[in-house]
Amino acid sequence: MPSLLPARFRLRPFVAAWVLLLLVPPRLAAADLSVVTPSKTITFTLAEFHALPHVDVDAYDGHDKKTFHYSGVPVRALLTLAGVPANQAVRGPVLRTVILTHAADGYSITFALAEFEPDFTDRQIIVADRQDGQPLPGGVGPLRIVAPGDKRPARWARMLTSLQVTSVQPSP
Repeated sequence: MPSLLPARFRLRPFVAAWVLLLLVPPRLAAADLSVVTPSKTITFTLAEFHALPHVDVDAYDGHDKKTFHYSGVPVRALLTLAGVPANQAVRGPVLRTVILTHAADGYSITFALAEFEPDFTDRQIIVADRQDGQPLPGGVGPLRIVAPGDKRPARWARMLTSLQVTSVQPSP
């Protein structure tokens, strides 16, 4: 089918491909996880993530209406590696710190820093890489936030790519 655009406005296919490459921002490889703070970013490959100390949690998934056994790294441990304040330092203005989670499918959610602190809660939110002894299923993994105790798993971000630490400033 002939183009309706005059020849001077038509892009050749290879030029169009280059334009798309320049306009689309680079993404992390699907298996990378970054923890981004105002002062630094640390990135874990999937192999590095597997080598971190893991914990196990049982959590009810309201979508599947079933309890699963998950294995993963506590979010608090990842935040500690990135230098985020912990324990007694989580008070005053630090309590305005939030963690934005970003997933490969564009889904983002927020947690308060205190939700990861043993001084504030007994539950342990993890970045899971295994479910019932197996790698996470396709479309869910390779990494997923699991927040036991949430009545709905809406904050269980699948295909997790990053945790971004930021502070909410009070209104003037």
